Amino acid sequence: MINGIISVLVVFLLMGTGFYFTRTKKWVQGTSQIFSTVVVQIAAPALAIVSIENRFTPALLKSSLWNLLIVACVMLLMHFLGRLLGNLMNLPKKKKAVFTTTFTFNNSMFIGLPIISIIFGHDGLPYLFTFYLVTITLFWSLGAWTISQASDQVRFRAFSVRRIFSPGLIGVLIGCLLAGFSLKLPLVLETTLTYLGDLCVPLSLLGIGANLSSSLSKGMMKITIDQIVILFGKFVLNPLLIWGAFSLMGVSGLPLKVFIMAASLPCHAQTAILAQFYDVEGEYASNLVSLSTLVSLITIPVYAGILL
Repeated sequence: MINGIISVLVVFLLMGTGFYFTRTKKWVQGTSQIFSTVVVQIAAPALAIVSIENRFTPALLKSSLWNLLIVACVMLLMHFLGRLLGNLMNLPKKKKAVFTTTFTFNNSMFIGLPIISIIFGHDGLPYLFTFYLVTITLFWSLGAWTISQASDQVRFRAFSVRRIFSPGLIGVLIGCLLAGFSLKLPLVLETTLTYLGDLCVPLSLLGIGANLSSSLSKGMMKITIDQIVILFGKFVLNPLLIWGAFSLMGVSGLPLKVFIMAASLPCHAQTAILAQFYDVEGEYASNLVSLSTLVSLITIPVYAGILL
């Protein structure tokens, strides 16, 4: 469990680095925008390809279909509830888009991978990857589309197939094709994509820290009702929905425990990067990611104690 908490602390150290260099003006203006562009258009697609190719087999993909469907239904329900709550709170268009996306998606890989591995061992990882596959598929399609529609830039708002098939989703599809047909990329391409994918987490967190610095420079961040709703959705509602859905379908034991733990993780870190990329409340998104990650220092040990 200590290693799980260390994983969360690593997140804050990386964000703190971005925060420090922005606050001390050691980075030129626009650095965080460069980070977000690299992540959205290069690093995230590369990470999706190599992660799925190396961690899924045709048999695992086939056996995971039912679990994939249940997780997808819960995420779509969370997205619907996020939109509904955003309307009820009369959030502005941009904030509502970010609110809905952060309400829906969890940080199931960078925080989830080490924590699930420590708590449940390697036996729990296939179920985490199932959750992760749904997350990255919907995040880079539905999530990216939701935020892009709130952009003031017409080129992002215009509906098109190209806008739905974001670079991240294309990476997911390529990875699924490779895994589904047991294909392997040439070593030189595999190595290149691995290096590019490794940029995803650090650049994302550096960018979040930079955005957080810009936000705090305008005054101390106050906890608002919409942030409280986000925390309730992340750490209470989402795990309860996952528990109810899988229990209703007769799923129990290790798979159920892993899915509940994955559903209780903080906001997807790359929401802030997407928001920055589309110029849609990047600072607000960074605040939500940072706050939920901080709270997870408490909730992760609590859920671990309940599930073990």
